[in-house]
Amino acid sequence: MAKNSKGIEVAGIIPDKCIGCQICVAECPVGAIEMSGGTARIDPEVCIGCGKCLEVCPVEAVQFERKRRKGVVKKTGATKGVSPGYQGVAVFIEVVNGHAATVSWELAGKARELAEKLDTRVVGLLPGHGVDKHAHEGIAYGCDDVHVMDDPLLKTYLSGSYGKALTDLCRKTRPEILLIGATPVGRDLASIVATNIETGLTADCTGLDIDEERHLLLMTRPTFGGNIMATIFCEHHRPQMSTVRPKVFKLHREDAGRTGNIYRHPFEPSHEELPEVIDLVKDVSGEGIVDITRFPALVVAGKGACDPGSMPMLQELADLVGGVVACSRPVVEAGLMPYERQIGQTGKTVAPKLYLAIGVSGSVQHLVGMQGAGKVVAINSDPHAPIFNVADAGIIGDYKNVVPALIKQLQAKIKRD
Repeated sequence: MAKNSKGIEVAGIIPDKCIGCQICVAECPVGAIEMSGGTARIDPEVCIGCGKCLEVCPVEAVQFERKRRKGVVKKTGATKGVSPGYQGVAVFIEVVNGHAATVSWELAGKARELAEKLDTRVVGLLPGHGVDKHAHEGIAYGCDDVHVMDDPLLKTYLSGSYGKALTDLCRKTRPEILLIGATPVGRDLASIVATNIETGLTADCTGLDIDEERHLLLMTRPTFGGNIMATIFCEHHRPQMSTVRPKVFKLHREDAGRTGNIYRHPFEPSHEELPEVIDLVKDVSGEGIVDITRFPALVVAGKGACDPGSMPMLQELADLVGGVVACSRPVVEAGLMPYERQIGQTGKTVAPKLYLAIGVSGSVQHLVGMQGAGKVVAINSDPHAPIFNVADAGIIGDYKNVVPALIKQLQAKIKRD
Protein backbone atom coordinates (compact mmCIF):
# COMPACT_ATOMS: atom_id res chain seq x y z
CA MET A 1 0.00 0.00 0.00
CA ALA A 2 1.26 3.48 -0.84
CA LYS A 3 2.79 5.54 1.94
CA ASN A 4 3.83 9.16 2.05
CA SER A 5 7.17 10.49 3.30
CA LYS A 6 5.84 10.43 6.86
CA GLY A 7 5.17 6.69 6.62
CA ILE A 8 1.39 7.16 6.63
CA GLU A 9 -0.60 4.76 4.49
CA VAL A 10 -2.54 6.96 2.09
CA ALA A 11 -5.47 6.57 -0.24
CA GLY A 12 -5.39 6.79 -4.01
CA ILE A 13 -7.91 7.50 -6.75
CA ILE A 14 -8.73 5.07 -9.55
CA PRO A 15 -9.19 7.59 -12.40
CA ASP A 16 -11.25 5.28 -14.60
CA LYS A 17 -13.86 4.89 -11.88
CA CYS A 18 -14.02 8.47 -10.63
CA ILE A 19 -17.18 10.28 -11.79
CA GLY A 20 -16.11 13.69 -10.53
CA CYS A 21 -18.92 14.01 -7.99
CA GLN A 22 -16.60 15.86 -5.53
CA ILE A 23 -18.16 14.21 -2.48
CA CYS A 24 -14.71 13.09 -1.32
CA VAL A 25 -13.41 16.65 -1.74
CA ALA A 26 -16.06 17.96 0.63
CA GLU A 27 -15.52 15.12 3.11
CA CYS A 28 -11.72 15.26 3.37
CA PRO A 29 -10.90 16.90 6.74
CA VAL A 30 -7.44 18.13 5.67
CA GLY A 31 -8.11 19.32 2.12
CA ALA A 32 -5.92 16.67 0.57
CA ILE A 33 -8.21 16.13 -2.41
CA GLU A 34 -8.68 18.45 -5.34
CA MET A 35 -10.22 18.13 -8.79
CA SER A 36 -8.02 17.90 -11.85
CA GLY A 37 -9.57 17.52 -15.29
CA GLY A 38 -12.86 16.32 -13.81
CA THR A 39 -11.17 13.65 -11.68
CA ALA A 40 -10.32 13.72 -7.98
CA ARG A 41 -6.63 13.72 -7.06
CA ILE A 42 -5.19 13.03 -3.62
CA ASP A 43 -2.03 14.77 -2.44
CA PRO A 44 -0.22 11.95 -0.57
CA GLU A 45 1.84 14.36 1.50
CA VAL A 46 -1.28 16.02 2.87
CA CYS A 47 -3.37 12.86 3.28
CA ILE A 48 -3.60 11.62 6.88
CA GLY A 49 -4.96 8.19 5.98
CA CYS A 50 -8.28 8.65 7.75
CA GLY A 51 -10.21 6.75 5.07
CA LYS A 52 -13.20 9.12 4.99
CA CYS A 53 -12.92 9.40 1.19
CA LEU A 54 -13.21 5.62 0.93
CA GLU A 55 -16.36 5.57 3.00
CA VAL A 56 -18.21 8.26 1.05
CA CYS A 57 -17.17 7.38 -2.50
CA PRO A 58 -20.33 6.18 -4.31
CA VAL A 59 -18.49 4.34 -7.10
CA GLU A 60 -15.58 2.66 -5.26
CA ALA A 61 -13.04 4.87 -7.00
CA VAL A 62 -10.88 5.20 -3.87
CA GLN A 63 -8.11 2.70 -3.36
CA PHE A 64 -7.33 2.19 0.29
CA GLU A 65 -6.42 -1.02 2.02
CA ARG A 66 -7.12 -0.03 5.59
CA LYS A 67 -9.98 -1.99 7.09
CA ARG A 68 -13.30 -0.23 7.40
CA ARG A 69 -14.45 0.90 10.78
CA LYS A 70 -16.23 -1.66 12.89
CA GLY A 71 -19.95 -1.60 12.26
CA VAL A 72 -19.75 -0.14 8.78
CA VAL A 73 -21.69 -2.24 6.29
CA LYS A 74 -19.74 -3.41 3.27
CA LYS A 75 -20.98 -2.06 -0.03
CA THR A 76 -21.09 -5.24 -2.04
CA GLY A 77 -24.66 -6.50 -1.98
CA ALA A 78 -25.34 -5.20 1.51
CA THR A 79 -27.64 -2.41 0.39
CA LYS A 80 -29.17 -4.10 -2.58
CA GLY A 81 -32.85 -4.87 -2.17
CA VAL A 82 -34.56 -4.29 1.14
CA SER A 83 -32.25 -3.00 3.89
CA PRO A 84 -32.21 -5.78 6.49
CA GLY A 85 -34.37 -4.90 9.48
CA TYR A 86 -35.46 -1.52 8.12
CA GLN A 87 -38.73 -0.86 6.34
CA GLY A 88 -40.99 2.04 5.53
CA VAL A 89 -40.70 5.72 4.72
CA ALA A 90 -41.24 7.70 7.92
CA VAL A 91 -42.29 11.31 8.35
CA PHE A 92 -41.92 13.31 11.54
CA ILE A 93 -45.29 14.93 12.22
CA GLU A 94 -44.51 18.27 13.83
CA VAL A 95 -47.16 19.78 16.09
CA VAL A 96 -46.63 23.23 17.59
CA ASN A 97 -49.19 25.06 19.72
CA GLY A 98 -51.87 22.54 18.81
CA HIS A 99 -51.36 22.83 15.04
CA ALA A 100 -49.59 20.42 12.75
CA ALA A 101 -46.95 21.97 10.52
CA THR A 102 -48.09 21.93 6.89
CA VAL A 103 -44.66 20.73 5.81
CA SER A 104 -45.38 17.44 7.60
CA TRP A 105 -48.28 16.79 5.22
CA GLU A 106 -46.23 17.94 2.24
CA LEU A 107 -43.64 15.33 3.22
CA ALA A 108 -46.32 12.69 3.79
CA GLY A 109 -47.40 13.14 0.16
CA LYS A 110 -43.81 12.87 -1.06
CA ALA A 111 -43.27 9.86 1.20
CA ARG A 112 -46.25 8.21 -0.51
CA GLU A 113 -44.48 8.55 -3.88
CA LEU A 114 -41.20 7.20 -2.50
CA ALA A 115 -42.91 4.30 -0.71
CA GLU A 116 -44.62 3.17 -3.90
CA LYS A 117 -41.23 2.86 -5.60
CA LEU A 118 -39.94 0.83 -2.67
CA ASP A 119 -43.16 -1.16 -2.29
CA THR A 120 -43.33 -0.29 1.38
CA ARG A 121 -45.47 1.67 3.85
CA VAL A 122 -45.61 5.31 4.90
CA VAL A 123 -45.15 5.77 8.63
CA GLY A 124 -45.92 8.86 10.69
CA LEU A 125 -43.89 9.45 13.86
CA LEU A 126 -45.77 11.72 16.23
CA PRO A 127 -44.37 12.70 19.63
CA GLY A 128 -46.42 15.24 21.58
CA HIS A 129 -49.27 15.59 24.06
CA GLY A 130 -52.95 15.52 23.20
CA VAL A 131 -52.19 14.80 19.54
CA ASP A 132 -54.84 12.20 18.69
CA LYS A 133 -56.50 14.34 16.03
CA HIS A 134 -53.15 14.86 14.33
CA ALA A 135 -52.62 11.09 14.15
CA HIS A 136 -55.86 10.82 12.17
CA GLU A 137 -54.75 13.78 10.03
CA GLY A 138 -51.55 11.88 9.25
CA ILE A 139 -53.55 8.98 7.87
CA ALA A 140 -55.75 11.34 5.85
CA TYR A 141 -52.64 12.88 4.27
CA GLY A 142 -51.09 9.58 3.23
CA CYS A 143 -49.66 7.66 6.22
CA ASP A 144 -50.45 3.95 6.50
CA ASP A 145 -49.38 3.80 10.14
CA VAL A 146 -48.92 6.53 12.73
CA HIS A 147 -46.85 5.83 15.84
CA VAL A 148 -47.76 8.17 18.69
CA MET A 149 -45.77 8.91 21.83
CA ASP A 150 -48.06 10.99 24.05
CA ASP A 151 -46.78 12.39 27.32
CA PRO A 152 -47.17 15.65 29.29
CA LEU A 153 -43.41 16.14 29.02
CA LEU A 154 -43.89 16.50 25.28
CA LYS A 155 -46.51 19.23 25.49
CA THR A 156 -43.90 21.89 24.67
CA TYR A 157 -40.93 21.38 22.39
CA LEU A 158 -37.61 20.92 24.13
CA SER A 159 -34.59 19.50 22.35
CA GLY A 160 -33.82 16.93 25.03
CA SER A 161 -37.29 15.47 25.47
CA TYR A 162 -38.29 15.49 21.80
CA GLY A 163 -34.88 14.19 20.76
CA LYS A 164 -35.32 11.29 23.14
CA ALA A 165 -38.90 10.61 22.01
CA LEU A 166 -38.21 10.64 18.27
CA THR A 167 -35.04 8.59 18.70
CA ASP A 168 -37.03 5.97 20.62
CA LEU A 169 -39.74 5.93 17.95
CA CYS A 170 -37.09 5.39 15.28
CA ARG A 171 -35.55 2.54 17.21
CA LYS A 172 -38.95 0.91 17.70
CA THR A 173 -40.17 1.30 14.11
CA ARG A 174 -36.79 1.08 12.28
CA PRO A 175 -37.77 3.08 9.18
CA GLU A 176 -35.62 2.83 6.07
CA ILE A 177 -36.08 6.55 5.42
CA LEU A 178 -36.91 9.43 7.78
CA LEU A 179 -38.07 12.81 6.46
CA ILE A 180 -38.27 15.91 8.66
CA GLY A 181 -39.46 19.40 7.78
CA ALA A 182 -36.67 22.00 7.78
CA THR A 183 -38.48 24.23 10.26
CA PRO A 184 -36.65 25.67 13.28
CA VAL A 185 -37.92 22.70 15.31
CA GLY A 186 -37.17 20.18 12.57
CA ARG A 187 -33.63 21.39 11.98
CA ASP A 188 -32.84 21.22 15.68
CA LEU A 189 -34.46 17.83 16.14
CA ALA A 190 -33.00 16.17 13.03
CA SER A 191 -29.42 16.76 14.12
CA ILE A 192 -30.11 15.30 17.56
CA VAL A 193 -31.80 12.17 16.20
CA ALA A 194 -29.15 11.59 13.53
CA THR A 195 -26.47 11.79 16.20
CA ASN A 196 -28.34 9.47 18.57
CA ILE A 197 -28.91 6.76 16.00
CA GLU A 198 -25.55 7.29 14.29
CA THR A 199 -26.72 7.89 10.76
CA GLY A 200 -26.18 10.55 8.11
CA LEU A 201 -28.33 13.60 7.58
CA THR A 202 -28.73 15.66 4.42
CA ALA A 203 -30.21 19.04 5.22
CA ASP A 204 -32.39 21.41 3.20
CA CYS A 205 -33.03 19.06 0.30
CA THR A 206 -34.82 20.36 -2.77
CA GLY A 207 -35.41 17.00 -4.43
CA LEU A 208 -35.90 13.38 -3.31
CA ASP A 209 -35.98 10.23 -5.40
CA ILE A 210 -35.27 6.53 -5.10
CA ASP A 211 -32.60 4.28 -6.56
CA GLU A 212 -34.92 1.30 -6.71
CA GLU A 213 -32.23 -1.31 -7.25
CA ARG A 214 -30.22 -0.39 -4.17
CA HIS A 215 -33.06 1.06 -2.07
CA LEU A 216 -31.17 4.32 -1.72
CA LEU A 217 -32.76 7.68 -1.11
CA LEU A 218 -31.32 10.16 -3.58
CA MET A 219 -31.21 13.51 -1.80
CA THR A 220 -30.56 16.58 -3.95
CA ARG A 221 -29.56 19.93 -2.53
CA PRO A 222 -27.46 22.97 -3.50
CA THR A 223 -23.83 22.79 -2.50
CA PHE A 224 -20.56 24.67 -2.94
CA GLY A 225 -22.24 27.98 -2.28
CA GLY A 226 -25.24 27.03 -4.37
CA ASN A 227 -23.21 26.84 -7.58
CA ILE A 228 -24.05 23.21 -8.24
CA MET A 229 -26.80 20.78 -7.29
CA ALA A 230 -25.46 17.64 -5.60
CA THR A 231 -27.28 14.36 -5.19
CA ILE A 232 -26.24 12.69 -1.97
CA PHE A 233 -27.07 9.27 -0.62
CA CYS A 234 -26.43 7.48 2.63
CA GLU A 235 -25.30 4.00 1.72
CA HIS A 236 -24.02 2.54 4.94
CA HIS A 237 -26.40 3.63 7.68
CA ARG A 238 -30.12 3.57 8.35
CA PRO A 239 -32.45 5.33 8.39
CA GLN A 240 -31.55 7.61 5.52
CA MET A 241 -32.41 11.05 6.92
CA SER A 242 -33.28 14.25 5.16
CA THR A 243 -34.75 17.61 6.06
CA VAL A 244 -36.81 19.47 3.48
CA ARG A 245 -37.92 23.08 3.54
CA PRO A 246 -41.64 23.95 3.56
CA LYS A 247 -43.18 24.54 0.12
CA VAL A 248 -40.60 22.43 -1.74
CA PHE A 249 -43.17 19.67 -2.32
CA LYS A 250 -46.80 20.23 -3.12
CA LEU A 251 -49.44 19.55 -0.52
CA HIS A 252 -51.51 16.55 -1.56
CA ARG A 253 -55.27 16.56 -1.08
CA GLU A 254 -56.47 15.42 2.34
CA ASP A 255 -58.61 12.27 2.16
CA ALA A 256 -60.71 11.91 5.30
CA GLY A 257 -61.87 8.50 4.08
CA ARG A 258 -58.41 6.90 4.19
CA THR A 259 -57.88 4.22 6.79
CA GLY A 260 -54.74 3.28 8.64
CA ASN A 261 -53.32 2.08 11.92
CA ILE A 262 -52.48 4.14 14.98
CA TYR A 263 -50.00 2.66 17.46
CA ARG A 264 -49.28 4.15 20.86
CA HIS A 265 -45.95 3.91 22.67
CA PRO A 266 -45.05 4.93 26.22
CA PHE A 267 -42.51 7.67 26.82
CA GLU A 268 -40.10 5.66 28.90
CA PRO A 269 -37.71 8.01 30.76
CA SER A 270 -38.86 9.13 34.18
CA HIS A 271 -39.94 12.71 34.49
CA GLU A 272 -36.98 13.40 36.77
CA GLU A 273 -34.55 12.73 33.92
CA LEU A 274 -35.80 15.49 31.63
CA PRO A 275 -36.61 19.19 32.07
CA GLU A 276 -40.23 20.22 32.35
CA VAL A 277 -41.66 23.52 31.11
CA ILE A 278 -43.40 25.42 33.89
CA ASP A 279 -44.14 28.63 32.04
CA LEU A 280 -43.51 30.13 28.62
CA VAL A 281 -42.66 33.69 27.71
CA LYS A 282 -44.30 34.47 24.37
CA ASP A 283 -41.88 35.48 21.63
CA VAL A 284 -43.26 38.65 20.06
CA SER A 285 -40.17 39.46 18.01
CA GLY A 286 -41.82 38.13 14.84
CA GLU A 287 -45.09 39.99 15.18
CA GLY A 288 -45.77 42.43 12.37
CA ILE A 289 -43.48 40.59 9.94
CA VAL A 290 -45.00 39.79 6.54
CA ASP A 291 -44.94 36.06 5.82
CA ILE A 292 -44.40 35.95 2.06
CA THR A 293 -45.01 32.18 1.97
CA ARG A 294 -48.73 32.72 2.63
CA PHE A 295 -49.45 34.94 -0.37
CA PRO A 296 -50.85 33.46 -3.61
CA ALA A 297 -48.97 36.00 -5.73
CA LEU A 298 -45.50 37.52 -5.39
CA VAL A 299 -43.89 40.43 -7.20
CA VAL A 300 -40.19 39.72 -6.80
CA ALA A 301 -37.59 42.43 -7.21
CA GLY A 302 -34.18 41.24 -8.34
CA LYS A 303 -30.83 42.90 -8.79
CA GLY A 304 -32.05 44.43 -12.04
CA ALA A 305 -34.82 46.24 -10.16
CA CYS A 306 -32.73 47.24 -7.16
CA ASP A 307 -33.92 50.83 -7.10
CA PRO A 308 -35.62 52.56 -4.14
CA GLY A 309 -37.69 54.64 -6.54
CA SER A 310 -39.21 51.53 -8.10
CA MET A 311 -40.55 49.99 -4.91
CA PRO A 312 -43.88 51.91 -4.87
CA MET A 313 -44.48 50.83 -8.47
CA LEU A 314 -43.84 47.18 -7.61
CA GLN A 315 -46.11 47.46 -4.58
CA GLU A 316 -48.86 48.84 -6.84
CA LEU A 317 -48.46 45.84 -9.12
CA ALA A 318 -48.52 43.48 -6.13
CA ASP A 319 -51.75 45.07 -4.87
CA LEU A 320 -53.40 44.55 -8.26
CA VAL A 321 -52.57 40.82 -8.35
CA GLY A 322 -53.42 40.23 -4.69
CA GLY A 323 -49.88 39.66 -3.57
CA VAL A 324 -46.91 41.21 -1.85
CA VAL A 325 -43.45 42.38 -2.87
CA ALA A 326 -40.57 39.99 -2.20
CA CYS A 327 -36.98 40.05 -3.44
CA SER A 328 -33.75 38.27 -4.19
CA ARG A 329 -30.60 38.54 -2.09
CA PRO A 330 -28.99 41.62 -3.71
CA VAL A 331 -32.03 43.70 -2.81
CA VAL A 332 -31.69 42.75 0.85
CA GLU A 333 -27.97 43.43 0.79
CA ALA A 334 -28.70 46.86 -0.65
CA GLY A 335 -30.92 47.54 2.35
CA LEU A 336 -34.08 48.04 0.29
CA MET A 337 -36.05 45.18 1.81
CA PRO A 338 -35.83 43.15 5.05
CA TYR A 339 -34.43 39.64 5.15
CA GLU A 340 -37.82 38.04 5.73
CA ARG A 341 -38.79 39.07 2.17
CA GLN A 342 -35.82 37.25 0.61
CA ILE A 343 -36.39 34.18 -1.56
CA GLY A 344 -33.72 31.61 -2.33
CA GLN A 345 -31.20 29.26 -0.83
CA THR A 346 -30.37 31.64 2.00
CA GLY A 347 -33.90 33.04 2.16
CA LYS A 348 -37.35 31.51 2.12
CA THR A 349 -38.84 28.83 -0.08
CA VAL A 350 -42.14 29.85 -1.64
CA ALA A 351 -44.78 28.28 -3.86
CA PRO A 352 -47.23 31.01 -4.93
CA LYS A 353 -49.69 30.52 -7.76
CA LEU A 354 -48.24 33.56 -9.56
CA TYR A 355 -44.57 34.61 -9.49
CA LEU A 356 -43.72 37.90 -11.18
CA ALA A 357 -39.93 38.12 -11.43
CA ILE A 358 -38.86 41.71 -12.06
CA GLY A 359 -35.18 42.06 -12.90
CA VAL A 360 -34.43 38.64 -11.40
CA SER A 361 -31.53 36.94 -13.19
CA GLY A 362 -32.45 33.41 -12.10
CA SER A 363 -29.32 32.12 -10.36
CA VAL A 364 -29.35 28.58 -8.99
CA GLN A 365 -29.45 29.97 -5.47
CA HIS A 366 -32.64 31.86 -6.25
CA LEU A 367 -34.31 29.13 -8.30
CA VAL A 368 -34.17 26.60 -5.47
CA GLY A 369 -36.37 28.90 -3.44
CA MET A 370 -39.10 29.32 -6.04
CA GLN A 371 -39.19 25.97 -7.84
CA GLY A 372 -42.65 25.26 -6.44
CA ALA A 373 -44.18 28.39 -7.97
CA GLY A 374 -47.16 27.97 -10.29
CA LYS A 375 -47.07 30.41 -13.19
CA VAL A 376 -43.80 32.31 -13.55
CA VAL A 377 -43.71 35.57 -15.50
CA ALA A 378 -40.27 37.12 -15.98
CA ILE A 379 -39.45 40.70 -16.97
CA ASN A 380 -35.79 41.30 -17.71
CA SER A 381 -33.79 43.40 -20.15
CA ASP A 382 -31.23 40.60 -20.56
CA PRO A 383 -32.57 38.09 -23.11
CA HIS A 384 -30.06 35.50 -21.86
CA ALA A 385 -31.11 35.69 -18.20
CA PRO A 386 -31.54 32.12 -16.80
CA ILE A 387 -34.92 33.08 -15.33
CA PHE A 388 -36.40 32.77 -18.83
CA ASN A 389 -35.54 29.05 -18.79
CA VAL A 390 -38.07 28.45 -16.02
CA ALA A 391 -40.62 31.14 -16.92
CA ASP A 392 -44.03 30.35 -18.41
CA ALA A 393 -44.03 33.80 -20.01
CA GLY A 394 -41.24 36.29 -20.48
CA ILE A 395 -41.00 39.92 -21.44
CA ILE A 396 -37.63 41.25 -22.60
CA GLY A 397 -37.37 44.92 -21.80
CA ASP A 398 -36.71 47.60 -19.22
CA TYR A 399 -39.00 46.91 -16.29
CA LYS A 400 -39.44 50.66 -15.77
CA ASN A 401 -41.32 50.68 -19.06
CA VAL A 402 -42.91 47.25 -18.90
CA VAL A 403 -44.32 47.34 -15.37
CA PRO A 404 -46.26 50.63 -15.80
CA ALA A 405 -47.78 49.24 -19.00
CA LEU A 406 -48.69 46.06 -17.19
CA ILE A 407 -50.28 48.02 -14.34
CA LYS A 408 -52.29 50.04 -16.84
CA GLN A 409 -53.57 46.90 -18.54
CA LEU A 410 -54.52 45.27 -15.23
CA GLN A 411 -56.35 48.39 -14.06
CA ALA A 412 -58.28 48.49 -17.32
CA LYS A 413 -59.22 44.84 -17.02
CA ILE A 414 -60.35 45.23 -13.41
CA LYS A 415 -62.45 48.23 -14.42
CA ARG A 416 -64.07 46.26 -17.25
CA ASP A 417 -64.84 43.31 -14.99
